[in-house]
Amino acid sequence: PPRGRVTGIHKSGAMGAEPVGKNLKDRRSNRMSLINSSLLIGLVLAGLPILLHMVMRAKPKKIEFPALRLLKARQASNSRRMQLRQFLLLLLRILTIVLLVLAVARPSLPAASYGLTWWEWLVLILSVVGSFAAYFLWNRQARPAGNSEAGRQQRARRRTWCVAGGTLIALLLVVLPWGLRIRRELASPHSDAMENIPVAAVFVFDTSASMNYRHDSQTRLETAQTLAVEHIGRLPDGSRAAIAGLSRDEEVIFQADLPGARSLLEGLQTTAVPDSLNRAIRRAIQTQLADRERVQKDGGIGEENDLFVREIYVLTDLSESAWDVPDGSGLRDLLVEHEWLRVYLIDVSVENPVNLSLTGLRLSDETAINGRSVEVVATVSGTAATSPNASLELILVDPQGRETRVGASRPVELRTSSTEVAVELPIRSSERYVEGLIRLTDVDPLLDDNVQYFSLGVSASLRVLLVADKSLQARQVREALQPEDARQTGQATLCTCTTISTAQLSQTSLSAYDAVCLVNCARPDPVIWSNLSEYVRDGGGLFVVAGSDAISPGAWGTAEAVELLPAVPIGPVRYLVEPAHLKPAPTSSAIVDAFQQDPAILAELNYVNFMRCTAVEAPADDARVLMTFEGPADRPALLERRVGNGRVVMFTSAMDNLPGGGSDWNDLVVSWSVLVMLDEVMQSLTGFAEQSHNYTVGEPIELPVPAAERFAEFRLRRPGLRQTAGQLPAAESSILITDADAPGHYLLKPFESPSPWQAAFSANLPDEETMLMRILPEKLDRILGEDRVVIVRSLAELDRMVQIGRLGIEVFPLCMAALIILYCAEHLMANYFYDEERQPQSSAVGSSIP
Repeated sequence: PPRGRVTGIHKSGAMGAEPVGKNLKDRRSNRMSLINSSLLIGLVLAGLPILLHMVMRAKPKKIEFPALRLLKARQASNSRRMQLRQFLLLLLRILTIVLLVLAVARPSLPAASYGLTWWEWLVLILSVVGSFAAYFLWNRQARPAGNSEAGRQQRARRRTWCVAGGTLIALLLVVLPWGLRIRRELASPHSDAMENIPVAAVFVFDTSASMNYRHDSQTRLETAQTLAVEHIGRLPDGSRAAIAGLSRDEEVIFQADLPGARSLLEGLQTTAVPDSLNRAIRRAIQTQLADRERVQKDGGIGEENDLFVREIYVLTDLSESAWDVPDGSGLRDLLVEHEWLRVYLIDVSVENPVNLSLTGLRLSDETAINGRSVEVVATVSGTAATSPNASLELILVDPQGRETRVGASRPVELRTSSTEVAVELPIRSSERYVEGLIRLTDVDPLLDDNVQYFSLGVSASLRVLLVADKSLQARQVREALQPEDARQTGQATLCTCTTISTAQLSQTSLSAYDAVCLVNCARPDPVIWSNLSEYVRDGGGLFVVAGSDAISPGAWGTAEAVELLPAVPIGPVRYLVEPAHLKPAPTSSAIVDAFQQDPAILAELNYVNFMRCTAVEAPADDARVLMTFEGPADRPALLERRVGNGRVVMFTSAMDNLPGGGSDWNDLVVSWSVLVMLDEVMQSLTGFAEQSHNYTVGEPIELPVPAAERFAEFRLRRPGLRQTAGQLPAAESSILITDADAPGHYLLKPFESPSPWQAAFSANLPDEETMLMRILPEKLDRILGEDRVVIVRSLAELDRMVQIGRLGIEVFPLCMAALIILYCAEHLMANYFYDEERQPQSSAVGSSIP
């Protein structure tokens, strides 16, 4: 039980009553309390055995017999033994009546650890066993005295000494340490047992998504609300209550009356962006502290007293996702510092929950080319009690919110606790964005994690300009970006390529292209470098392939080229001993991540042999190396540089298989890893996949707005087709959304503006929010303190623990157990004494008969 304590209590239970602690500061309150103290009048009955003993005690008859004079020497000792036996019987009968009265009066002890520890039980058992062993060994070693009166008296004395010795050992080694321990636990003051003390209670509700789990036609939150309403109805008169959920900006305020608190808690709903229970409990504690200070100040009752018993009730399913582990809010120290505060955890979870969930949604592309397909991947997980068979469906949602299923439902078999499912989504849309969802068709008690929302951009193919001295030099790059069979069949590809010669580049308008590829141009003139530099600074992307013996370092080392290129070529280098291999550099880049996150692609890249490469000067200060040739000197292989609003990526080896050309440099073009490399390079240069469209609820979302498409006001369509308004300040180049706090689809459009700009995105619950994994008791102890918080699962258990916390531990069962023991001891002792007395009398009578 909790050990919170309150020193100041009401005399009358009213709000303005004077606290007892104000006038009785020197009076210790760590005493036993009686719930039915009026029944102590029954202690008068304890005198009944004394009265019966005095009235009905037997008086010996005086019989003159000469032989009795021979026993007169033993008369004194026999009389003392008889009086001792009668006194013991009398004491047992008095204690029996006293315990019966106390049990009916329901005594209550202050909350403490009254149970014996394991070593105290061990010493107690050893003392009992030792007493019996000493008695039997003593009888065995002593000279046998037979069954005579002298032998019985010797055994009685030995038995008395052994019992006294065992009792003394138990008192010194068990009772005395136990008493000192209980005294230490009761050293600080606490509340007396008065059930009408007003209570200041804060009810903290776990309003995370897992509380929507439905069992017996009630969600866990509804079950918690029912328990709280019933418990509020049982609070003493003059009590106050505050209601708190897990909203991050929620303020905990004591309501004016209990009906107002009930009305407030009945309106609670789960939130998709909950704060942690740690911080919610801390806010509740701070509210109690502030209210306690206000009550003390207004009532002038001093810092050690209070007009309320202060309690915090936390109603939760104990899901680990609702707690911060490790705790950073200092709850443990707060609860140790304020021992007068009691905290109760009410567990409303369900044992062995049944739940199927969809988590880990990801798309193969955040922006898709119209006519191509996108892979939608999610993880289906199930609890131990869940059926291993499930099914899911892929849904597209139009701007009006209408749903269209794509294909038939897909069956899913859970061979383990979770399995990953991939569904192909063909993109056939004239809109700039596609919105959809993937959903489990099976109905289970928790629906919040049965659906995952997604959004993706739709774009036309990237327009790429290929520039080479001869078109054959750019053929392999073109085949990788736009295969010949795709061109002939009209199949959509990421890029639509146009090839021109180096001489034509000066007369070509570069603004019509999303990216430019410069493939092994031997002697680009300064005009070309200037045009390319201007194009990149305006936001274009440039990919440079430098893998040819014909490249002139002088033409590539002009001032215009140096300002543009990540590094200036020096000349070709041959690997004589063994071929080199590409190795991704330890840097963060979309190009590098594509290889690092897929072991199969990385392994394929490592199979490519490089016999030659182009050595370069030291890279520019603002350039970074994405890949290196693993070999002597680890020369740069793939470099990147941001110039103005655009980017330049440079590859220092060949990308063709011409005889006497690229075939002497490497075998890259025969590996499918070149397709991945060029695909990622083009997306990086054009910013094709930079803008994400899928987020977690509560996550800040930044949406860049191009300068040419700016606007002043916008409308944000939220889940449920609800709209909110916003403004784009003139000094800002992007819109920051911080309140995407509901799962679903969002669409942002300019309001009363000709700007064609718009943005769509989706938000989903965090994967761990509905995992239904209970927090371990060890972690809970580290957060709140060991044995500092009581966990209950029902209203009856809560009432019992609250009564223990407020009144102490009721010892009615202990009194009844002691009463039975005393009654049996009295019965056995009386039979033993009377049988022992009758036995000598029978022997004496038998011996007198001739």
